[in-house]
Amino acid sequence: MKCMYCKKEIVEKLSFNNVFSKKDSLVLCEECKYNIDINITELAEYTLYYFGDYEFLKEIIYNIKYSGAIHKAERFRELFSLFFKKYKFNLVTIVPINNTRKYSRGFDHIAQLCNVCNVKYTDTLQCDYREKQSKLHKKREKHKFRIIDNLSFEKYPKRILIIDDVITSGNTLISCAEVLKERFPDAEICFLTLAKS
Repeated sequence: MKCMYCKKEIVEKLSFNNVFSKKDSLVLCEECKYNIDINITELAEYTLYYFGDYEFLKEIIYNIKYSGAIHKAERFRELFSLFFKKYKFNLVTIVPINNTRKYSRGFDHIAQLCNVCNVKYTDTLQCDYREKQSKLHKKREKHKFRIIDNLSFEKYPKRILIIDDVITSGNTLISCAEVLKERFPDAEICFLTLAKS
């Protein structure tokens, strides 16, 4: 058996528990077990779910985001699968990338991550060009997101999930949530990120 994240071989002693137990949990080696899980915390008035600490996941996130090594996102597939078995949402969306950054990178890494991990999402938000998050964080500036023009929904979403790669200050996610809250004031909005710094 292999660790679903790092792919190291796991040698497990046979016992009554591991032979007859239900296999709904993550199959992780000891190091990954210590660092990866479906973690839950609060961010302002919202629930934040995240898979691990940024220090542990930063190399793979960097490779996905800046090197285009989107195949490495497969490491998160089982985590997403388990997450969506546990938690249900009427609308799943992603933090949008602006066209300038998408053109310079050649792809939207969050959209690609979701595609590789079989996460069905709806493009809901858009944004204009903005400084990188690290510069905005220092200035404490808000992002300017808006709902995509002419976007309509068949049903009013009661639970909304916004996906991003990393949470630092929370400004990006909260800015997205505020725009969606204006449109859907009674909806519960949650966040899911790969990592929390």
